[in-house]
Amino acid sequence: MTDAEAARERVIDGFERSAEIYGLNRSYGRLYGILYFAHEPLSLDELADESGFAKSTVSTGMKELERFHMVHRRSVSGEGKKAFFEPERDFWHILKQFLDREVRREIDTMARALDDAEAALEAAVDAGEDDRAARDLEHVRDLQQVYARSEAFVNLVTRAPSDRLRSAFEQFADFVRR
Repeated sequence: MTDAEAARERVIDGFERSAEIYGLNRSYGRLYGILYFAHEPLSLDELADESGFAKSTVSTGMKELERFHMVHRRSVSGEGKKAFFEPERDFWHILKQFLDREVRREIDTMARALDDAEAALEAAVDAGEDDRAARDLEHVRDLQQVYARSEAFVNLVTRAPSDRLRSAFEQFADFVRR
């Protein structure tokens, strides 16, 4: 193995470990890493050959990586309906898409649950049910504030251009280093 191949393999191994940290299969990290270093889009067959994984594993991996906006399906002229994949290399874009789709869905789910709970607890407090209802109502309202702030943060990040996010992050990093 050449030094360049060893260096690529270290990065691909890092992608594998990162996938595992986020609860994904390590194979997804390997597939992303292979695409990251590819000079052109790769087909499922090429990814299976390069990774040593079964084509079904590669297909499942590409679906998950597409869901997380880490890869894009492409068609290649002269290849018919064969699917090819290329990586998203703008990690700010990936982060924004993850926040916009996955985190926003969790925020919406919790906001509805908290609103329903607030209404029920207000009715329980008004009916004089018990002291616990008042304490629970307080906890629910605290969580509503947390989720409202979270939604504001997600809105801020997902609507900002990537270059502005990058700049803001760099300024923050400079501030922290001081």
